[in-house]
Parts: sequence; structure tokens; C-alpha cells
Amino acid sequence: MLRWSFFIGLLWMIAGCDSADFNVLDNRIVVDLTLYANEPVPWARVSELAPTDHPNSFTDLAVTNASVILRTSNTELLLEHSPFLDGIYMYQGEEHLIQPGAAYTIEVMVPGLSTPITGTTNVPTSVEIVSASRESGRYLSDEQLVLSVTPGRGSNQNQSNFTLATEALDVDSSVAVPFVLGSIEDDDDTTLEDFRITASPIITEGNFVKFPDNTIELIYPWIGVSFFGRNIIYVNAIDDNLTNFIRSAEQQQGGDGAFGPGVIPNVVPSLSGAHGLFGSVARDSIRFTVFPPE
Repeated sequence: MLRWSFFIGLLWMIAGCDSADFNVLDNRIVVDLTLYANEPVPWARVSELAPTDHPNSFTDLAVTNASVILRTSNTELLLEHSPFLDGIYMYQGEEHLIQPGAAYTIEVMVPGLSTPITGTTNVPTSVEIVSASRESGRYLSDEQLVLSVTPGRGSNQNQSNFTLATEALDVDSSVAVPFVLGSIEDDDDTTLEDFRITASPIITEGNFVKFPDNTIELIYPWIGVSFFGRNIIYVNAIDDNLTNFIRSAEQQQGGDGAFGPGVIPNVVPSLSGAHGLFGSVARDSIRFTVFPPE
């Protein structure tokens, strides 16, 4: 099952970056939890912040004695530390599916911290791919995949923010697109697995056709394809926390130009008292086969 590894990768890259707001640097804990509408409660990750000159090893930095509680309406969900995975907190109570359109809060208590780490996410309403123009397509052809989807919005959003993610089921050099092959040749540290999952930038519903039945037309870009053959395409509606995180992280990692010392903008936080990310997603997916160009 696809988890948003590109968010997690961004998280660990930016957590130790310079910041113009030195108050945020006082936080020494990193928390990561992304909820998925209509899906079970996922794992939470809790660790200490890695020094900027220290290799980022989650196991070495894992926090094993925290208290992690998730709340919505009158429901309280305790996430307990895993006996097998350091720094991983799992919900082991009666089945609970994340409620679309609901607000969830998180509270993390870490021994030695005087105040709890807190955050709130407004889960987007359910997303459904109502129709797809085709089940397969030829790479770079004019006949692109067109999806009709229902909007997914949190209670504090007036429009949907989407990302399209592609997971390749056939990962092999014989079916890799030229860009992937070139990237591997140019960088000895890059492997085919690095391209198994790709994701688009944030796209907003205002940039696409909206139909009278309230569905939205999304056009899948060929640039999302890394491998010919079988692929799963995910339409992800993301909450404001994820939207702000991604946009500000992209700016911090480069933006429109270089920043001088001490003026690198902060990643917009979604937690009080910690670095990290507490957000939510509503998603749906389809299978799509990609054929090489003629």
C-alpha cells in the first residue's frame, strides 16, 4: 500500500535546516503522522531531531517512551509504542476508520518536555474517481488519461488541493522511460527503486474544468510515468497542513532563487511544540497500463 514516502523524505531533509524563526529551533522532537480517510489508523513516528552534522538514522534517534493520543469528537485513540519497531506508535484498539470530513487532534507527551505536542487536521471529504477516459495509453501520445473525480475538502478548505501519485508495478530497466535510465547513468547512488513512486506538484481544482454534478476533470501528465507497463495512479486530496508543508518545503529547498544566511523561510508547521507533520489525505486509485511510444 502506498504511503507518502516523499513527504517523509522531505520531512527529514528539512527538519534540521536553518530558519529565520529561531523559536522553532528550540523544539527537539519530530512527529510524523498522516491520516487517510476511510482507512485504519496508521502508525505514528516519534524521534529526536538530528543535529545538522549527524547522519539521519531514525533508529538511533527514536523516542520509545512517549504517550501518543489521537482524538476526534468523543473518540480517544491511544497509539502504543511498538515492541518491535523503535519510535513507531500503533493503534491496537477496536477498529477505527478515519472519518472523512472530521477534525482530528493529536497530543504527544514526551518525558522531559513541560508541555504536550499538539496539532489538528481537518480530514478531506471522500474522493472518488467517477470515470476514466481509458485503461491504457501510449507514452507521450496526444490521447492523455482524463479523470473525473469528486472533490475532497477539509472543513476549513474552499477548494480541493490534489496531488497525483504513480506507483509502478513493473520496475525493471527494460521498461524504464529514457529519463529514468539517464538519471541512473548520471548518478551512481540512484537506483530504479527511487522511481517506483512519483508524485506531481500540488494542483488546485480552480485550474481544471468543474462539471454541473460537482465533479472535477483532472488530466494525468505523462511526466508522472517512470516505467512502461502496469501502474497504479492515486488521486490524493490533501488537507491544509500537507498543502502548506509541501509548498513551503519546496520553497525552502530552492524556490525561485537562492536565499541569504538567516533568511531561509520556515516550513509552515502543523504541530505546536515539535517539528514534523500531522496531516490528512482522501484518495482513490485506478490501474493504468502504459505502452512505449511507437
